Amino acid sequence: MILAYLLILAELVIVSWIDIKIKKISNFWFVINIVLTMFFHICLSEVYEFDWTLFIMPISWVIVGFFLFLSKIMGAGDSKYLASLFIAVPVQYHLGLFENLVYSTIVVGLMTILISLIRDFKKIKAYAFSNYWQGLKEFIGSRFSYGPVILLAWLMLGFKIWK
Repeated sequence: MILAYLLILAELVIVSWIDIKIKKISNFWFVINIVLTMFFHICLSEVYEFDWTLFIMPISWVIVGFFLFLSKIMGAGDSKYLASLFIAVPVQYHLGLFENLVYSTIVVGLMTILISLIRDFKKIKAYAFSNYWQGLKEFIGSRFSYGPVILLAWLMLGFKIWK
């Protein structure tokens, strides 16, 4: 499991960096996760069981990700990437990773909003007093890079696994 954890960690560091730089997670990473999954199931079969329960969280994440995309919290590539990441993660860690994703999304989202409020307070105040609701709506609906959120959730899972 250590090899799998480290390979996924390395991938998440790269994906996070790219997501911060260009604000997009390519479909290329979906393919990488599928290849990693096949490698893990062949070489680490004692940890990676292949049955229908492997697909519960990925399918759920596509549905949840669609609503997060509609609410402008996450991009479409982020949702596809997460679905493929859950396929690459052993089933016994799915729930823990999901919990960590919820926590890290809330923490990073609130920090992002707070930083934006502090940084753009004058602009937000001007929008509110001038009744320019479209500007206020754009400010509230701004996305943040989700790759680092996934990385944070993965690191938290690692601390739970090896504490």
